[in-house]
Amino acid sequence: MISIELNNINYVNNPFPHCVIDNFFNTDISNKLYENINSLKLEDANSKFTNKKSGREYNKFAFDNIEKLPLSLKDVFVYLNSKEFIEKLEKITGISGLIYGDLKLQGAGVHMIKNEGFLGMHTDFNTYNHSIHGKLDRRINLLIYMNKDWKSEYKGDLLMYHPDNISEVKRIQPIFNRCIIFNTTNKSVHGHPEPLCVPKDLYRKSIAVYYYTKNENGIVDFEGDGKHSTLWHKTPNV
Repeated sequence: MISIELNNINYVNNPFPHCVIDNFFNTDISNKLYENINSLKLEDANSKFTNKKSGREYNKFAFDNIEKLPLSLKDVFVYLNSKEFIEKLEKITGISGLIYGDLKLQGAGVHMIKNEGFLGMHTDFNTYNHSIHGKLDRRINLLIYMNKDWKSEYKGDLLMYHPDNISEVKRIQPIFNRCIIFNTTNKSVHGHPEPLCVPKDLYRKSIAVYYYTKNENGIVDFEGDGKHSTLWHKTPNV
C-alpha cells in the first residue's frame, strides 16, 4: 500500500511558492515505477511533440491515458489523487478545496523527453472545463523525476523564475525520486529550455500530476485573469 509522509516540508516563496522533496517514494515503489516507465514505448505515447521549429517544446512524449499504464503506475496516480494525499498537499501549500478522486483531470501522466528535446519557459493554462466538476482553476503542479544516474552534462534541469525578476533563476536537477511541488499561477515561470544531451537510448522521465479547485469567479480565474492557454516566456541567461 502506498503512503507518503509530508512532514516538516519547507514550502518556500522564492522565486514562487514551491518545495523540493528527495526520496519521495520508498525504495521498492520507486524502483518498480522506474521499471514500469522504462517499459513504455514512445510510439505508444498519446501526445507527441516533434516539431522543433515551434521553439516551444520538442522531442516530448506524454502518456496521459492513465487507464492504459502499467498497474503500479496507475496505483500511484490513484494515490496522488486520493483524499488522504490531497489533504496533506493542502496543508503544506495552504490551498484548500482541491479536487480529489478523479483520474481524468487534464494534464496528468508520464512524460518522456529524448535527446535534443526541451520545454521552453512558460506559465501553464489557468482554467479547465470539466465534464463533471464544471469550470476549474489550475492550482498546483507536482512533478516526480525518474532518472537514475543523471549527469549534469545531460542538461534538462528545471529552471524557475518570477517574471518580475528574470535574473533570479532557480535550477533543479531532475534526479531519481525527486519531487517538485509548486503553485500554478501566472507568475510561476518554469521549463527546461536547454536541449538535452543524452545517449540515444536515454530519456528524461517524469510523473506529472496537476491539481485544481472549483472556479467561483465566472469568466476569470482565481487570480482575476481571463482564461488563457500556455503562455511562453523568455529564456533566462544562466
